[in-house]
Amino acid sequence: MRSTKAKIPVILKRSSIVLAWLFTVASAQAAAPSAQACLTGAYRSQAGQVVTLTQRPGEPKTLLATNFDGRSGVFEMAGDDTFRAAVDADNPAKLAGRLTYAGCQADSVDFQFAGDVERPWKRLPLRITHTRFMSGAVQLNGELIEPLDAGDRPPLFVLVHGSESTATVDSSNHAFLMASQGVAAFLFDKRGTGASGGVYTQDFELLADDVAAAVGEARKLSAGRVGRIGVAGFSQGGWVAPLAAAKAQVDFLVVGYGVIGTPIEQDQWQVDYQLRELGYGEDIVGKARTLTDLAGSVAASNFNSGMPELLKAARKYEGQPWLAKVDGQYSGELLRGEVEQARRESPQVIWHYDSLAVLRQLAIPQLWVFAQDDSVAPSAPTIARLNAFRGSGKDIAIAVFPQSDHGIRAFSVRADGSRKYTSYAAGYDQLLADWMKQKPLSPEVQDKMLGPAAKL
Repeated sequence: MRSTKAKIPVILKRSSIVLAWLFTVASAQAAAPSAQACLTGAYRSQAGQVVTLTQRPGEPKTLLATNFDGRSGVFEMAGDDTFRAAVDADNPAKLAGRLTYAGCQADSVDFQFAGDVERPWKRLPLRITHTRFMSGAVQLNGELIEPLDAGDRPPLFVLVHGSESTATVDSSNHAFLMASQGVAAFLFDKRGTGASGGVYTQDFELLADDVAAAVGEARKLSAGRVGRIGVAGFSQGGWVAPLAAAKAQVDFLVVGYGVIGTPIEQDQWQVDYQLRELGYGEDIVGKARTLTDLAGSVAASNFNSGMPELLKAARKYEGQPWLAKVDGQYSGELLRGEVEQARRESPQVIWHYDSLAVLRQLAIPQLWVFAQDDSVAPSAPTIARLNAFRGSGKDIAIAVFPQSDHGIRAFSVRADGSRKYTSYAAGYDQLLADWMKQKPLSPEVQDKMLGPAAKL
């Protein structure tokens, strides 16, 4: 899914196992790992707080720091052993300050967060396995992250990507946050991204095959060390993860800010939501729906037909202020004549994909997490459909985080009505970890559950 609010020393060798606190080179001639690579991981302060450091694809001299409360900040290299992040006066939740380290062999780093003194943060012991595995004829690049202090047989989830076209390995802050709480994670670069082969696609069925292959690789690499294995899909991954769960016969399913409906419906719901947020009434929403219906037909043709009919219908409303506000996934682009742009952003999407049929097959426990104010994938229609499934006896837990947008990102509202994203919603990662571990939910997240939580 495309957000329209904000154009929003591990040596790689096949199935090589390394400890996150131990980095070696394969030979005397091997190049030393970059700071970004060797610092990737999770750290704990003496007070028990957790922060992760992850890489940022395309930004080689930066690290993303994220704490378990949802705050994050981008730290930029400022010397041989130093990274810095500036204070954002408009966002006090942003992590800022200075990070120093004593080389890749060190088992800790020093953070001086803004407003605090410098403190040591000890690297958490993680077993990290880098691997290459096959999905059909395509080789994919993967990474298994296992907590070494989690006790007996922790749960494991395979991360299912959204629509992003960037690498995932070593860059998923949520995977390292989960590992810090005793949950193992398997990540992989989706086909056509990072170090994986193949061509980037948004074909849900093909992507589900890749996830099923990743589940098989995760099972093989973690055999005897983990318990329940599930899949967790976010955003567009909410279409892929249920299908992958059915293919791979996993034990649980997590979906974050996904959609039960077709991609065409999602575009329509997004336009409806955006117009209502701008203060337009149902009469205008109804007029816009006549256009998004036609835009959906254009999308379903792979953007090859239907444009004359759409533009003819739009001319009826020419000059009306709301028309220029229509956005969605592709409707706004089509109304502006940006057909090639819309096609490029949605390669091989199955526009009439029947996610309801897939969910009917599943009898495993499910957790669905929503942003109450999601401007990209409005949650109300999907929650209504989930409640119908719960009424038929499906084991489905639903959580809704108020005052949050797509990605479960908290936000404040500027004077002009636009949103400024500040952090991930407090309790989000705690909910994911506790639910996967089948622990009682904390009071902080229990009040986010819609109706009685499904039996764990």
